[in-house]
Amino acid sequence: MKKRRMISNVLTAALAASMVIGCEAKAGESQTRQPGETGTDTVMTKVADGSTITSWSWDLPEFNAKIEDYVKEVSGVTVEGQTMAREDQISKITVAAATGTGLPDCFKLSNTDIPRLVEQGAIMDMTEMVEPYKDYLPQIAWDMVTYDGRIWGIPANSPAGGMFYRYDVLEKYGIDPDSLTTWDKWIAAGEKITSESNGEVSWIAAPKDKLPITIYWPVFQQYKAEILSADGKVAINSQAYRDGLALLQKIKDAQITTPVEEWSAPWYQSMKDGTIACYPNGTWFVQTLIQQAPDTKGKWYFVPYPALEEGGDRYPNFGNTSCFISSQTDNPEAALEWCKAWTIDKKGSLDIGLKELGVSVVSNTALEDEYVNQPHEYFAKGQAYWKDATEAFTKSTYFTPFLPQSSEADTIWGRYFEKFWLGEMDADEALTEAESELKTKLKLD
Repeated sequence: MKKRRMISNVLTAALAASMVIGCEAKAGESQTRQPGETGTDTVMTKVADGSTITSWSWDLPEFNAKIEDYVKEVSGVTVEGQTMAREDQISKITVAAATGTGLPDCFKLSNTDIPRLVEQGAIMDMTEMVEPYKDYLPQIAWDMVTYDGRIWGIPANSPAGGMFYRYDVLEKYGIDPDSLTTWDKWIAAGEKITSESNGEVSWIAAPKDKLPITIYWPVFQQYKAEILSADGKVAINSQAYRDGLALLQKIKDAQITTPVEEWSAPWYQSMKDGTIACYPNGTWFVQTLIQQAPDTKGKWYFVPYPALEEGGDRYPNFGNTSCFISSQTDNPEAALEWCKAWTIDKKGSLDIGLKELGVSVVSNTALEDEYVNQPHEYFAKGQAYWKDATEAFTKSTYFTPFLPQSSEADTIWGRYFEKFWLGEMDADEALTEAESELKTKLKLD
C-alpha cells in the first residue's frame, strides 16, 4: 500500500487537511468562514442530497470507505468508489475522454497530470467552484493545480518531504540532525557515519543504477533545473542541470550509499535495526515507519532537506495527489462534496484523513490543531512531527512546471540520467544527447 504512494508517481495518494470544523450545514447553504476566523461551520452541504456518484482512485477500498461514509453522512451523497492501478486509471481516462463516455464523476490523480487531462478534455474547470474556499489552503496549493490561468482540481495531500533520521544512530556518532542544513554538511555526516561504523551503517539506500528520486528530484528542483520550460521549450541543456548533476556526482563519490532497493524487505529491516541512518522521503513516510518498524518509537527525527548553501531553499515540492471533477459528470455539485471531504473539510481531511488514516496535511490552519502540535511518539526530543511536516509544505515556494509532454520527457531524460550515473556518459554528453532526442521526439524547440 505504501509503495503505491511512492514519489515515483509524484508521490503520494492521500488526503489534505483543512481549515474548518465539522458540523452539518443547512441544506442549500455553503457555509464557509472568513479568512482568519476560527468558526465551527463545515464546508459540506446538502445541495446534492440523494445523489449517487462514482469515483476512481488507486487507494484500497477500505482506505476510501471512511471518507465515502462521511460524505454520505453529512451531504447525503452516495459514493460508489472504484480502485485500480494508476496506469490503468490513466488508460481508462484516455479512452473515455476520446470517446466522450465512460468517465466517473470524480477521480484522483497527480497534479502533474493536469496538462494532459486538460488537453484530453477529461476534467472540469473548477475555478469558480472553489472560489469560496481559496483562503482555506496556502496559495502554493492552488498554484499547483493551476494551468493556463485556471484551477482544475483541489490538492488532496501534502507534496512536502524531508529527511527522516534514526536519531539514536546519529547521536551515537555525535551528529546533530538539526545541524545538517546544507548538502555539504549532509554528505560529510554520511561519510563520518559510514567510516566510523566500518561500513556497518550506511547513510542512505540507493540501487546500483541510480539514486532514489527522493534525492535527485529535490536537488534538481533546488537548482530550478527544468527539462521543459513553462513556455514549452526544451530547457534541459542548462547550467542548472550541470550544477545538479555535479552535486549528485559528489554524493556518489562520497560512497555513502548501500545497494538496497527501496520498498524491499532489507530496506524495511534497516529501519528496524538502524543499519541505514537517513531516509529521504515525503511527509507521509511516517506511516511506513509505524507499519514496518513499530518497535522504533522515539528513535526518529525529521528535518527539511539540506539547502544548496546556508540559508537557501530547503522545501522542495514533489507534486501531490489532487481531486478532480470529470468533464462528463451530470452532478458536479455531488462531486464537489466528495472533493471537499478529502481536501478542505476539517472532519474529513484532518479528523479522518490525518488522525485515522495518517496522511499528510496542507492547510495553514491545521497548525492550530492540538493533535498536529503535540509530540509524536515515534520522534525523539518531543518533536511535534506533524507540525514540522505541515510547515514543510507551507514554506515551499516553487514547483517544476509541467506540460502535456512532461511525462514522455521524463522518460527520455531518465535513460540518459541512468547512463550518467553509471559512468557511461559525462554530464555534457548526457544533456546534449537528451536535448537532441527531446526536440526530435516531442517536436519542440
